[in-house]
Amino acid sequence: MIQPRYLDVETAADYLGTTAGALYKSAQRRLVPCRKKGKRLVFDRVELDAYMHALEGVEVAEAVARTLNGGTVSALAS
Repeated sequence: MIQPRYLDVETAADYLGTTAGALYKSAQRRLVPCRKKGKRLVFDRVELDAYMHALEGVEVAEAVARTLNGGTVSALAS
């Protein structure tokens, strides 16, 4: 099955795990990458992935290190 690169509001919201209304409001406030195609908003899946990756959080390596070291990363710092 071919995955479309450009998503409508509902599909992009599902992809990001939010509601269409919340995503639309974020787009209006220019907090999430989007484009206008006529009167419709479209979202580039590649840009959404980059946007999510850029958000503050815990990277995979840190989460694994914390899991393996009982919740600390001090063993990796040395």
